[in-house]
Amino acid sequence: MIVDERFAVRTAREVVSAAKPPPAGELEALVHEMKEDALTAQDLVVDAFLLDQDRSDEVRARLAAGSVLVLDQVGWIKANAESLNGMVDVSALPAEPGPASRRAAAAEVAGVLSLLSTRVLGQFDPFARETGRLMFVAPSILIAEEAMKVTPKDFRMWVALHEATHQVQFATAPWLREHMRSLLSQVVATPLQAPGLSTIAEVFAVLGRIIRGQASMVDLIRNEGMRAALTDASAILSLLEGHADVVMDEVGLGVIPSVGKLRRRFEARRDAGQGGFLSNLLGMDLKLAQYRDGAKFVREIRREVGQTGFGAVWDRPENLPTSAEIHAPRLWLDRVHG
Repeated sequence: MIVDERFAVRTAREVVSAAKPPPAGELEALVHEMKEDALTAQDLVVDAFLLDQDRSDEVRARLAAGSVLVLDQVGWIKANAESLNGMVDVSALPAEPGPASRRAAAAEVAGVLSLLSTRVLGQFDPFARETGRLMFVAPSILIAEEAMKVTPKDFRMWVALHEATHQVQFATAPWLREHMRSLLSQVVATPLQAPGLSTIAEVFAVLGRIIRGQASMVDLIRNEGMRAALTDASAILSLLEGHADVVMDEVGLGVIPSVGKLRRRFEARRDAGQGGFLSNLLGMDLKLAQYRDGAKFVREIRREVGQTGFGAVWDRPENLPTSAEIHAPRLWLDRVHG
């Protein structure tokens, strides 16, 4: 364990700015609608993956074993404190953090996550358990709907499609969870082996400054091992997010009347720095350009070899694109498909 989860929740209750409560009945309706939309989105996304019957059945079984949660901001922070403990392999650290270090890390994590709790609409968490869990942040969804002046019914299904795509990605490639866990453990462990960042709390403090715009990821890059881990993780996140964008728009055409308007308004929101959970937490500048790079990679690969050929990316870790291949899809085609 690297974070004291209970201490993180206590701290979060003090630092999170509580959202204005919605009118009576609106919150209950949102919770019910998001859970229903998530189940519908799972089915639509699995169909869009064009898997063979046996693999499709396996994916649906993994999805059924997962859970769907609609949370407030403190609940989301609690869930991600738990996730961080599942995300990082303690054996990869120079030494296991003691109680004081875990509480200090919890305080920093609560501060970092409080900044994100009004930006993140939903998240698939593959690290909570083997089955993972799909989460939506109710106050953030209500705030975004009002700010972007969009139809709530359409917007909620659109958000569900994006997050369900991440859930199906990990269900289709069950090895991806451990692969990402290994990379993220390196990201956390490496700076602890360098002067200036000797505790988990200090690592998260730097991440907090990055998210606030007060520091750069360069502040964490201490050696080539960490640089390589960050580059690999960034390429994977670009793939996952770009692919989710492609799927949510393509599937959305059939079920969301205002999908075009949603895309235009959401891109403006994302370009202002409100991206995905992991990209924000890691301080990776995965804003609109990087999402577009991932989406462009997906579209170009599918144009050349179709959805089935693109599906090779989920077969094994070696088939994941590198950062260079994200920007030059032909390199991936030559390497994976010859």
